[in-house]
Amino acid sequence: MKFYTAFLFSLLGLSYISHAAPTPQEEDEGGLTYSGAKKLATVDEELSGNFSYPPSSVQWISAGNSSDGTYVMQDPSTLALMLWDIATNISSVFVNTTELGIDYRTYSIQPSGNNVLFSANDKKKFRSSQSADYYVWSVEGKTLVPLVEGLSGDVQHAEWSPDGDVIAYVWRNDLFIWKDGVSTRVTNDGGEYLELMVYPFFLFDGELDVFGKMYALWFSPDGEYLAFLRFDETEVPTYILPSYMDGQRVAPTYPKEIRTKYTKPGEKIPAVTFHLIEVNNKSAPRKKDIQTLTQDNLIISEVAWVTENHEHVILRMQNRVRDTEKFVLVDVKSGNAQVVRERDGTDGWLENNFAITCEFSVREYVPGLSTPSYVDISDHSGWSHIYLYQVSGGEPIALTSGNWEVTAIHSIDSKRGLVHYQSTERDSTERHIFTVSLDGKTKKPLVDTTKEGHYSASFSPGGEYYILSYAGPNLPWQELRCINSDTPIRMINDNASLKEKLSAYSLPEISWSTLKHPDGYELNLLERLPPNFRKGKKYPVLFDIYGGPGSQRTEKTFRQTVDFRAYLGSDPELEYIVVSVDNRGTGYKGRKFRTMTVGQLGKLEAEDQVWAAREYAKRHYVDADKIVIWGWSFGGYLTGKVLELDSGAFSLGIMTAPVTDWRFYNSMYTERYMKLPTTNRAGYNASAIIKTSGFKKVTGGFLIQHGTGDDNVHFQNSAAFVDTLVQEGVSPEKMRVQWLTDSDHNINSPGATDFVYKQLAKALYEEKRRTPGWKHQWSRRGVEGGSNL
Repeated sequence: MKFYTAFLFSLLGLSYISHAAPTPQEEDEGGLTYSGAKKLATVDEELSGNFSYPPSSVQWISAGNSSDGTYVMQDPSTLALMLWDIATNISSVFVNTTELGIDYRTYSIQPSGNNVLFSANDKKKFRSSQSADYYVWSVEGKTLVPLVEGLSGDVQHAEWSPDGDVIAYVWRNDLFIWKDGVSTRVTNDGGEYLELMVYPFFLFDGELDVFGKMYALWFSPDGEYLAFLRFDETEVPTYILPSYMDGQRVAPTYPKEIRTKYTKPGEKIPAVTFHLIEVNNKSAPRKKDIQTLTQDNLIISEVAWVTENHEHVILRMQNRVRDTEKFVLVDVKSGNAQVVRERDGTDGWLENNFAITCEFSVREYVPGLSTPSYVDISDHSGWSHIYLYQVSGGEPIALTSGNWEVTAIHSIDSKRGLVHYQSTERDSTERHIFTVSLDGKTKKPLVDTTKEGHYSASFSPGGEYYILSYAGPNLPWQELRCINSDTPIRMINDNASLKEKLSAYSLPEISWSTLKHPDGYELNLLERLPPNFRKGKKYPVLFDIYGGPGSQRTEKTFRQTVDFRAYLGSDPELEYIVVSVDNRGTGYKGRKFRTMTVGQLGKLEAEDQVWAAREYAKRHYVDADKIVIWGWSFGGYLTGKVLELDSGAFSLGIMTAPVTDWRFYNSMYTERYMKLPTTNRAGYNASAIIKTSGFKKVTGGFLIQHGTGDDNVHFQNSAAFVDTLVQEGVSPEKMRVQWLTDSDHNINSPGATDFVYKQLAKALYEEKRRTPGWKHQWSRRGVEGGSNL
């Protein structure tokens, strides 16, 4: 029977669509059986990853003697890399990883299949950037050779060219080309503040949409040229992070100072330039500068080759605040650059989907096109959809349309003239896979769209096969399929061990619904009821929020069932209902819904969370006096903005690693949504958490948690905010502050992760049991023999 049974009803004036939890002995599509009294998840089980389910990693093979249906996957028991042939359903050992003699982290297979590039000894540099040692393994000769002699873990990136003969790698901020075991240095101006190809220091996980990856280099389809960006951070301000322990058990006498380049709103940003490398030049790889693109406050946010060989490359160039853009076509031979497409997005901001994909054979399927074309995603219609653009410019052809959004282009099948993509067509919390023809006239689903689901897919280079990954809401799985058949070829990963493990547990009852606001918009709501939920009982509630621009907390995935929130509902001493609401400004509901927070972060988001809490509190099973709000990062910021409203809707607030003033955060993220401080001073002032009356009055008080080594949301945010609270006379009875020494934004230094989550659980435990009672009388006069404290 289906795990979730849909039904529709109206409750307390709310338009509510829900999915009922499984009844005893009911079995879902993932094969989990629920029955009787079972074990409940503990905090240590959740934090130790006892219920984790990592997907199988697969790399398709595209050249050599391999057919289109050939891929490599790691054997979970032996850890060997196995070569699978779909046609014969035969596997063989591709690399016996025990022969490597290294503890590798990643691998990348040469397109010819003759060699494998392994990385090991990773070293974190800053936030998301890292370096490692790289090795080349000969599959036939079974020899392992270091990419760089005298390994010291400082190669920043390495990748194969499409033709497989070349490795481009970045070492000490300079670019090198490896071919046939010989390395050639291509640039020699890399330095501490001259970042070549790699991600500059001032960008972070939250801003990976500048390139969608941690490096900025792109091979042409034929491997003859390599495009790259150069970042000059010389004039970017330096931020100093103290490291009190410096990774040691005993603290050094003086803290170590970590000096990093970090651009805050209105400050200098790196100067970026675009360059080309002729990889197979007869004498040596040769660099070619495209000087016409030099411009102050320029952001090159996407680079893509748009012709079959190496004739043209296109650049998405945006202004600093990301609300206007031009697409510049570069002629590789002449070096000339011309604008072929532009857009004004000053009604909000411009998204970057990294979806530009060249289609070499499009003219066979779309008569009348005079030049090569590419597909891209744009939300200029109000919803994100796929368009076919001619390289030379002109009006695009819409391939998809409707009041839903395309979330990714998975593959283009040139042989059949098809585009495979992921979208929210069925529901904004779900993802289904579809195929559309290049002329936009024919569309069909590759999965059953009558059923709820969250899918993604990885297609073979020739488009014959794909691996379909199902992430929820039921038990995740991965299976191999053929493009011409609805019948799976074989199961890749059925998570049978997780299924067996979870069969011994009572799990939270999960449901998805919408809250209809009187102003006409709807907010997605995710509700997790405790495993032993009883209708006649009133429960405390935790609003687990994020709420940032374009985000989604309510996605319909199995993760919602087995993460730390499951423990908060399962522990008999807690039994919290955990609720998530996606406010205005979040993603997948169209451009208008997404961008209405522009210039005023924190305002509409906080209003929506307060409204949702008041509406949710009307339910008969909710203890309206014990509704807690918690968030991390932007969610921590939003928690603060909610408490600032002094609404009385929440009894306790927990802010983890929060932004408290957008002037303190990085410019690439902040300026897109808030624009410049010089043009939106009032907006910046209003968006800061500065009013303290709500913090003084919240009945259960509030908790702030922050790592002192946070190189994303600097500890400065919490330090300055706590100073404001103290100066404004907020009582110690209301305020609890916890710093985590040297922890970064993820708070994952030794012991810190467990501590921060257990402290959260402790705060919830104390809030559930809090009753009005005696408080310390700070104004009471001292008496003889007593204390004046």
